[in-house]
Amino acid sequence: MKKRTPAPAGTDTAAEQGAPLRSRLARGAWRRLHRNRRHLPPLAASLVLAGYGQALTNAPHGVIGAIAADAALPAAVFAARAWRAKKPYTGRTAKFLHRHRALPAPPDRPMRRAELVRTSAAATACGLLLTAMPITHTGPFEVPMTGWWWLALTPATAIPWWWRRRIRATTETAPLGQEERIARWAEKVGASRGALPGSTLVDPVDTGEGAWEAVIELDGGRQTTATAISATTMIASAYGLPISSIAVDGVPGGAADKAKLLVYDKNPLKKVPVFPGPEALDVKTGIARLGLHIDGGPAQYQMWRPGWGAVHTHISGATGSGKSALLRSLFAIERHSGLVTSWGGDPQEGKSFGFWQDYLSYFAPGVDECMGMLIAADAELTRRSKASALTVWYDEDGDLMFGDTDWSPTPEEPLISVTIDEWQDVWGNYPEALDYAVRIAILGRKVGIKLRLVTHLPTLDSLGTPKLRQPLTAGNNIAFRTTERSAGYVINLPADPNDIPAVWPDEPGVPTSGMGYLKGVEERAAMFRGWSPERSGIATRWAKRGTPAVVSAEAAEEIGPLYTEWRDRLAARRRGELPAVPGVTDEPQEETADAKPAGKGKPQKKGSGAGTVAAAKVSFDKLSAPAVSFDQLVTTTVTTGSTPARGDKKKAILAFLEREEQATTGIIAAQLKMPLSTVSSTLKRAAEKGEVIDLGHGAWGSLTALAAA
Repeated sequence: MKKRTPAPAGTDTAAEQGAPLRSRLARGAWRRLHRNRRHLPPLAASLVLAGYGQALTNAPHGVIGAIAADAALPAAVFAARAWRAKKPYTGRTAKFLHRHRALPAPPDRPMRRAELVRTSAAATACGLLLTAMPITHTGPFEVPMTGWWWLALTPATAIPWWWRRRIRATTETAPLGQEERIARWAEKVGASRGALPGSTLVDPVDTGEGAWEAVIELDGGRQTTATAISATTMIASAYGLPISSIAVDGVPGGAADKAKLLVYDKNPLKKVPVFPGPEALDVKTGIARLGLHIDGGPAQYQMWRPGWGAVHTHISGATGSGKSALLRSLFAIERHSGLVTSWGGDPQEGKSFGFWQDYLSYFAPGVDECMGMLIAADAELTRRSKASALTVWYDEDGDLMFGDTDWSPTPEEPLISVTIDEWQDVWGNYPEALDYAVRIAILGRKVGIKLRLVTHLPTLDSLGTPKLRQPLTAGNNIAFRTTERSAGYVINLPADPNDIPAVWPDEPGVPTSGMGYLKGVEERAAMFRGWSPERSGIATRWAKRGTPAVVSAEAAEEIGPLYTEWRDRLAARRRGELPAVPGVTDEPQEETADAKPAGKGKPQKKGSGAGTVAAAKVSFDKLSAPAVSFDQLVTTTVTTGSTPARGDKKKAILAFLEREEQATTGIIAAQLKMPLSTVSSTLKRAAEKGEVIDLGHGAWGSLTALAAA
């Protein structure tokens, strides 16, 4: 006997049973149509267009109507594409109408390429058939148009539509109960072949919205908290969750045989508050809040330690991972603190810093200027070291003391924060930059000079030298998403940043920019996310306002033109000129009637032709003037096997090329025992100045030799 489903409560079944059969059938048909309304648009559109096609066939001038349909169909496709991509309303009137249901909710689901191609193909086929109907005088209900319309076009359009809107089996599983979580841990993680053999999961507790936490009791003597942190990826795999939904951290009290497990059904870092403003810095402790950890705790970043000195920083991450947004937040905090002066170097000519390049205390665009910034910071380091050694103060007994061992920032002597983006490009072009960076990283802490290096990978290869590892890892280490599995060589992270997804799993196309790991003042192993960028109008206000600290007049005079004339050089670059960077790209020149010494007067523009050859001739004349000749300089370099000093590298390269007349980059680097990147970058800059000839494919020629030929 067939079992009948009882009617819903409140339904007037008596009235329905007493209704005529025709009315009941109509009502049932309407219910089925309404229930399957998502599957009807292809059939409805086919019927409407078929009726229109029949009308065109019977009309005396149906071709004109068919042409109108041919124009309307692509317009409808593009209108549907624009509507699908429409984001939520931002205007006040639109929001009001939408709130009162006068406007539909924008989909904010852009068409994918395959969907656009499929829709365009269906519209094209429909237009062709509608045009063919009045021409052949064959309607959609007549052979052979019936087969084309109902057996080809309609199924080809409707079947993909129905397939994409089919009822799918649900993939969501009910949250694991307390016993199930413990059992899964014992089976997949704590088993003999698991990631943490011998460990157990204790006291799982639901914290709301699908999230739960528990304590991991490790096998004491064989496992530590660091062991559990390094197994974060395997734990996420055991519970079938993405790495972004799992966090393993230490327990309160710091017991080494325990760890804390945090599991989230939906990652709370998906919606991080916008940058709260410069008040994120506590000037008493030197600690700033850069975002939130996955458990809601603040992500703390230390600028300086009172009485101890500056805290260095290493930031790494792939393109689009959130490095530039984090730097802009740091610049805003430093500008409004009154205790920090921000120096920024960008080998990409300012693209990473944006509008901040005009509001930093010192901005260095390009690798040459970045090298000059390191030289300027080293000069200030030397000055502050000498000044601190002569500092006079009185102890508690009233005795006179010399030498200051403690340092804290003051408006008179602020913290100098030297930020260099794309650090690998700087030392790749100037290997001597590593020596300056190591000296600042080791000695700058005591005199308030902070080094903040930004690279793509958290590896020694990106830093350039192992000597930078200890000073940087002792400070703040921020690792965003990377594109290679290379973590662990510099900083001990709870997981590989390569495992951080580029987009959110439940929302394809929405990036996870700003997500990463931060180890610093708290030594937290939980994932964090930096503040979301604010609107450009508010961001520029942070840059234009505030009371930024500056170095003293004595310091500016000691550093010299590198610091005092950087704005003039930046203005010259914006005019299309290539000004010389003091101590980096300027070379001593002999005064002649046709040429001025380098560094004096207006910088010369890039050029070619006779003027460039003449400038190159002056350059060769000035290089041959020193007591050391070309042959002597090259012979000394090749025979001794020593690398020339920074000021002699360019001279040695040009001297070798002058002697050989033509050579490749590899031969020059091998003969002079210089890095290939140094030789290549030096020759490229020399070619821009007209001092050598670029023959292509890595070959270079002497200007004077080719001119004589």
